[in-house]
Amino acid sequence: MVRVAVDDREPSVVVRELREHPDVTDVEVRRLEAGDLVVGKVGFERKTLDDYVGSVVGRTGSDLRDQVLKLTEGYDHAYVLLEGNLSDVADMNPGVRQAVVHGSMASFTARHDAPVLPCSDCERLVDVAVRIGRKHLESPTARPVPSGTVTGRTAPTTKRIYGCIEGVGPATADALYEAFPTVEALLDASEAELLDVAGVGEKRARAIRAAFCETD
Repeated sequence: MVRVAVDDREPSVVVRELREHPDVTDVEVRRLEAGDLVVGKVGFERKTLDDYVGSVVGRTGSDLRDQVLKLTEGYDHAYVLLEGNLSDVADMNPGVRQAVVHGSMASFTARHDAPVLPCSDCERLVDVAVRIGRKHLESPTARPVPSGTVTGRTAPTTKRIYGCIEGVGPATADALYEAFPTVEALLDASEAELLDVAGVGEKRARAIRAAFCETD
């Protein structure tokens, strides 16, 4: 169970989803110096797909890099939660290539240690934030943690990203990381290459591609 602080500029639907989440005991709405959601020492920046793309290509005034820098300076762990489906980028932002968005996600992950996690909608975004925050709050001695778990503090950032994909557990995240050690490598993978990974069947492959890749 966790307590969550949410910036008072966030839309009411975010607050409502937090208050309705079964693992949230208290929601404090206040002005945050950095980030939009905070669980313990974990900070989250929430971005709609349009806002994220606009910031990446310099179309909007907000500088996501500055926001991420404040996030990483203010909290022990930082994440960017992307609300929307990556497959909608082309329709919503004509002229913006998927590769630009994918490259920015890889850059924030590798260079700033701030994974960008796609979430299909607000409910999913809140659930991901709560789950990640709860995992960081758990005492490492309270329960044995498998060495390959994506929630371990020493786990590579890319592996932690894979573990946040819906339906992907620690073992499959391990296998994905072995096959595709970078997010960019996963983005370039064909469906056949995904299916060659232990623990990845057709359903799970679709979930992985839905999280990161443009649908055909």
